[in-house]
Amino acid sequence: MPTQLKPVHVVLSAAIALVAVAGAWLAVPAAVRVDAGRSSTVDTRPDTMISKSCKGRDNCVDGWTLTSRLGDMLAFYEEKLGRRNPAYRILGIEFTTRKRPLTWYPDFGNGLRDVIVRLTQRARRDRNFALFQLGHEAFHLIEPIKPNSTGSYLEEGLASYFAVAYMDRIGVRGGAGFISEDSYLQAYEMVVRLAEQHKGFYGRVRQLRQHTRSFSRLTSDDIRAAFPDVPAKIARQLAKPFALKPTPR
Repeated sequence: MPTQLKPVHVVLSAAIALVAVAGAWLAVPAAVRVDAGRSSTVDTRPDTMISKSCKGRDNCVDGWTLTSRLGDMLAFYEEKLGRRNPAYRILGIEFTTRKRPLTWYPDFGNGLRDVIVRLTQRARRDRNFALFQLGHEAFHLIEPIKPNSTGSYLEEGLASYFAVAYMDRIGVRGGAGFISEDSYLQAYEMVVRLAEQHKGFYGRVRQLRQHTRSFSRLTSDDIRAAFPDVPAKIARQLAKPFALKPTPR
């Protein structure tokens, strides 16, 4: 859920520090990254923001961090959906003490639209879990929802679907097992059903985005136009504002 708050100096300093640690990775060409274009093994050690030496492996500079993964995720999502909205400036990744990850829209008083991805404390300890959370939030960066607004079931379901697809792409299986709340699972399963029932799924999703940019503004009729085999009841549910049920697993 997007949040907008006035940041304090400590938060700003922490955000800048995290970007400084691994931000240079975004500029490293894919051809020289350690596992670009190939499956990779992602472990669960907690050093998710530390770029480690690859120790002489062919065509590599340093190991993946969450910052470099974010860049790779966005490239994958843009390949499927088109370019992200450039009006928003992505500042980086930090960790929150809240129970759920989020995209945070700080106001620095400079008139710019900034966004920061916040992951949970568990993501600091479990890299695979961090990949799922980051993959979900990265989807929201394609067309950010306005601060303090609510996305639709379709948008949340697609966010989880793309996160799982990215993890499958880099050889990390079982991403759907990280969906820990019933509302998110319901949204994800409805999107999986769309994908199973319609060929050219990614092309249809891209078509929806071109129709109205924001997935959360789509109506049930819009959804059925792109996915004609979806039952009307499911289309109406997908178009509804996402409602989080207090049922953590």
